[in-house]
Amino acid sequence: MSTLTRLGYIWKLDSVGASIGPPLRYAITVTAMASANIPGHISALTNHCNHTLSRDELYQYTELSRESLLKMIATIGAPRVINATAALMEALDESVKKMLPTLSRRSRDEYNYETVHQRGMELWRSVYSKQADKLESKIHAWYPDLIEVIQTDLYGRFLSDTRVLDEKSTELCTIGSLIPINVPAQLKSHVLGAGRLGASDDEIAAATALAETVCANASDMAHQSF
Repeated sequence: MSTLTRLGYIWKLDSVGASIGPPLRYAITVTAMASANIPGHISALTNHCNHTLSRDELYQYTELSRESLLKMIATIGAPRVINATAALMEALDESVKKMLPTLSRRSRDEYNYETVHQRGMELWRSVYSKQADKLESKIHAWYPDLIEVIQTDLYGRFLSDTRVLDEKSTELCTIGSLIPINVPAQLKSHVLGAGRLGASDDEIAAATALAETVCANASDMAHQSF
C-alpha cells in the first residue's frame, strides 16, 4: 500500500470521531499518533487541518494538541513527545504560528508542593473513585517514590492543569495515548475515569475509535516523515 493511500485514512477521522468536535478530535488523534511513534502522520494530519479548519479552529487544534502531548509525557515518553511536537509545528500554517503564546504558562513560582499535591490527589480520586485508596496502597507497597511522583508530578503538575485542556478532555486524550501501547488495565481505568469526569459513552467510543484507526494504519511506517 502506498504512503498516500495509507494516509487517506485521515479523511475518515471526521466520521470515526464525529461525537467529538474537530479541534479536540484531532488533538486526540495527534496524541495517538505520537504514542504509536508515527510523527509523519502528525505532519499529514496538520496539513489536512491547515486546509479544512478555520483559523480559530486551527489555533485550538494546535493548543490542545501541544498540551495533550505535554501531559502524556510520562505515558508515552519525552522523545516521542518531542518528535510529535516538532512534526506538528513544522507543518503548521505560518499565520497560526504567529498567534501562539511565546512564553511558558508554567513557572517555578506556581509549584507550591502542598497545593500541587492536593490538586493531584483530587484528580486521582475523581478518576479512580472507590478504587483510589486501594490502588494508592498497592503502588506504595511496590515503591513509595512511584506513587509520590504519580500523584504529585503526573496528576498534580500535569494532568490536573486545566488552563488549556480540561479534565474530561485530558482523560479522552489519555485514552488516545494508551491504546497504541497496549496496556488494558490502565486503559480500562481511564475509560471509567473519563466517564466519571463527564465524558459521554459516545465521546469515549469516539476517542477509542480514533486511536484504533491510527493503530490500524501505523504498521511499517513508524519512522517515516512526510
